[in-house]
Amino acid sequence: MDAIGNAIVRADGWFWHLSNVTVGVAVFLGTVLYAPPGTYSLNLIIANVDPFYIVAPLSLLYTCWCGLDLWRWYGDDEIL
Repeated sequence: MDAIGNAIVRADGWFWHLSNVTVGVAVFLGTVLYAPPGTYSLNLIIANVDPFYIVAPLSLLYTCWCGLDLWRWYGDDEIL
């Protein structure tokens, strides 16, 4: 592959990892803005569950996981 092809593949990888991190941040901010704690409640048979306490930690975990993957990918010497 030539230099232009390598640059395109590298940019594609960069945008892929960056978009994953951005999705995690967007889900967390959307949860905080539109479903803060105590706003909604799911009435299950066993108990009431507030979706904020499920979605917010999972979105932060996803963001950190994708951020670490971006960091590992960025530091790697391979193109793919």
